[in-house]
Amino acid sequence: MILEEQNQIAEEARNFLCGYQLCLDMLKLRKYERKRAKAFEEACECADILNGDEAYWKARIYEVATLLGNMKNGREKMVLYYRYVRGESLESAARLMGVSRRTAYRLWHRGLFIAGEYLRKNERISSAFLTQ
Repeated sequence: MILEEQNQIAEEARNFLCGYQLCLDMLKLRKYERKRAKAFEEACECADILNGDEAYWKARIYEVATLLGNMKNGREKMVLYYRYVRGESLESAARLMGVSRRTAYRLWHRGLFIAGEYLRKNERISSAFLTQ
């Protein structure tokens, strides 16, 4: 598999996982909560999330939790959890895990690739991502 294809798979997984925090934000907004616990500013393809409703956001959160739950336990899983579920920066995740910043970035990229492979295998990645 060439590096470009691996990067595309990782990018698809990153876009999927980024939706977790946005779904939480949309649920909080719907409940008139204007202030969130942590700022999450990683950009993602999110038109589907913004057009969704509470049921969609809850289902998406469940899908992300399921994806992470199905990953083999390891540091890749932990860095994705800290980054996308807890909303931590990769630098903060590195500190929490006791690894270097560089190692956290490597684990993050490898974790995105693993998640992307899972999503492709389970046909969860939308056709919009596959045609880009």
